[in-house]
Amino acid sequence: MANPSYYQTGPVSQEVQEKEHLLHLYMYQRLEGSPDGNQKVIVNPNLPHLFGCLAVNDWAIYDGILPNANLVARAQGHHIGAGSSGESWTFLTNFVFVDKRFKESSLQVLGTIVQETPQIGEWAIIGGTGEFAFAQGIVSFKKIQELNRANIRELNIRAICRSFPKPTPVKVGPLGGKGGQAVDIPEPPKSLLSVTIRSGAVIDSIAFTYVDQAGKSQSAGPWGGSGGAAETILLAPNETVKKVSGTTGDFNGATVVTSLSIVTNVKTYGPFGNVNGSPFSIPEKDGGSVVGFFGSFGSLVDALGVYVA
Repeated sequence: MANPSYYQTGPVSQEVQEKEHLLHLYMYQRLEGSPDGNQKVIVNPNLPHLFGCLAVNDWAIYDGILPNANLVARAQGHHIGAGSSGESWTFLTNFVFVDKRFKESSLQVLGTIVQETPQIGEWAIIGGTGEFAFAQGIVSFKKIQELNRANIRELNIRAICRSFPKPTPVKVGPLGGKGGQAVDIPEPPKSLLSVTIRSGAVIDSIAFTYVDQAGKSQSAGPWGGSGGAAETILLAPNETVKKVSGTTGDFNGATVVTSLSIVTNVKTYGPFGNVNGSPFSIPEKDGGSVVGFFGSFGSLVDALGVYVA
């Protein structure tokens, strides 16, 4: 059966890594009606052992039990009385992290709280977001203090998370002569946004804008001289550069880049300059995308290389 347009599937085409996170924390449960209460009963059918009772919780999780302990996360979810023959609560909650280190990350936790002494057990980690994306693991808990309508539980969290490292672009080249000064961008690029080429008899300069690995837009160049006429290629949102082709040859006694064409998945831009000399096309193999440039430059483009992702 053919897949619908909204669905895609395929094998994982990149390396999968796993990282273990170990956290030692303390969770404060303050019952409804207590000072600073952080849970509330929503439904109470008044059955034995609180069977069918539903409460929502926003329990505070700290990095210690002393008064100067720091708030790390909040256990936001609900627990429901699920034991008809003895008090037992099914617990489903999100550990929503609020500290600077893990802010906007969360762990999804599922398990049971049995009203027995001592209260020791485990909850399952069934998912996560942010730094804890694809999490699986265990939260081991132990009730260490029972105060006036309040409980403190010690938590030992062991979460194993999958990660998909971002592929690092590969540098190809540069191709051309040995003149000029080597110039490169300070950080690896992720995608290309635009390319500006100045050209006349040869390629005078190149400039481009790109998105770096952090998702920020950056600009580079112009690298080269100010001669020739400028033309800017603005790539469409789904347009990618598949190849950069051109020629290198002699100009005033030096080998430089004499022409360039930018080949995308939509069309070919150029040629710019004068198609004269030895042809080149990078990358040589299909399958990648050109996401940035580097090379050697003086008053012209002496040599040009590309980043391929």
